[in-house]
Amino acid sequence: MTQLIKRNEAVAKKKGWLATAALGSSVAALVLVSSPVLGILGLAGSAYLGWDWLEFRKKHGLRI
Repeated sequence: MTQLIKRNEAVAKKKGWLATAALGSSVAALVLVSSPVLGILGLAGSAYLGWDWLEFRKKHGLRI
């Protein structure tokens, strides 16, 4: 049981870091690149990753 909880926490941590990195790179692309379309598409992708992270934590009963 403890191994399952630790595995779920590790997966949630990886998903959270991925969502954070995607958000940071999207904001950087929005600010640095002259084409805002690239940044907006990145923000949409990072929003999905953030939603996926929250749903994973909710599904497995982990606190946010």
